[in-house]
Amino acid sequence: MTHPRTPVEWDDVPCMTLHDRSGGATFHLDYDIPFEDLDVTPDEVADSRRHQFFAYCRPHHPQDFLPTWITQADVDAAVAKNLLSEGTVQPDDLLEGNPAWADCWFRLNADDDRRPISFDMAAMGVDWDTTGVPAGAYTLYGYTYEPVFNIWTLRPGVMKLHDGDPDAIGPAGAITTGELTPYRNDMVVIEGCVDGVEGTTFTAYWALTAEEPEWIAYVEDQPTDGDAWMFEFTPPEAIWGESAMIRVDFDDPMGRSYTTYQSTNMLVINADNPDSCDQGGSFIGSPCSSDSSGGDSGSGGSGDAGSGEAGSSGAQGSGEDTGPMQTGGEDGPGPGGCACNGTGSGGGALALLVVAGVVRRRRRAA
Repeated sequence: MTHPRTPVEWDDVPCMTLHDRSGGATFHLDYDIPFEDLDVTPDEVADSRRHQFFAYCRPHHPQDFLPTWITQADVDAAVAKNLLSEGTVQPDDLLEGNPAWADCWFRLNADDDRRPISFDMAAMGVDWDTTGVPAGAYTLYGYTYEPVFNIWTLRPGVMKLHDGDPDAIGPAGAITTGELTPYRNDMVVIEGCVDGVEGTTFTAYWALTAEEPEWIAYVEDQPTDGDAWMFEFTPPEAIWGESAMIRVDFDDPMGRSYTTYQSTNMLVINADNPDSCDQGGSFIGSPCSSDSSGGDSGSGGSGDAGSGEAGSSGAQGSGEDTGPMQTGGEDGPGPGGCACNGTGSGGGALALLVVAGVVRRRRRAA
């Protein structure tokens, strides 16, 4: 069980993907893999080391873990191979029949059509027949099935499924800024994409990392800029030396709304940035030279990600950041475990000083 799980990789993904079902119900999804992983050992379940793909009707924050098992049949197969004991998987760690996700998830490919992890298979992509799927905004995931540790890999951005009029289903948006580790006096830019009618606004919130966070508004009712939005964020004192999460709500003039989250936690270093222009604590601060780094640690994951199918021409998701992997408990890489683009201003060593502040959900039984 120490074999590293092979994630799905996402390259050149637009932040916003619009699929007009009136032109064809099938949505083709491209993906990649880092290497082939085909050598299933005798102690594994027969169809281990496979990939499957799912769509969810809403995003979730990094501490709201997805279930790590799809069906009871998957659990039973692992029990039959003595990979875990019967009764150790709790009901909330099964996706099928889970009330928290009822009518909110859809398979792109069936359980008995999980795909071998090979370059030839990945080159084919996967087709999603959206017939009968409600129009709306969806987040897409790759699922690595290799009991007993199965992992999810988020596809960056959001996919808006519509029937000829994307405005008919209300606003949708995503955050393209990747992992951030700012100093407490840094200003960072958080940005992303949006699709909605004219007059759509956004409100951004922060919260200490928790399974049930208390969201506090940071900016409210800000206008969007076409298909993009952004705001500048300086960490409030309450999250100095802590781990925090970012949430953005989009609201349109017709009363419709959509909520999204930054896919990785923000780790705030409880120290002033040594490269900041103002190191003396004065009210005015010292002037910055043109080559000074200032206090802006920048945003992450907002580079040009290519066109993609019907992709928005606005803010794009980075083709380098495939999003976090999660296993649903402390036994796996957890939220942000694979989002290693390091776009924040904080140094890696200092970031380690605050990583212990990340609040993790209770340990699940293996």
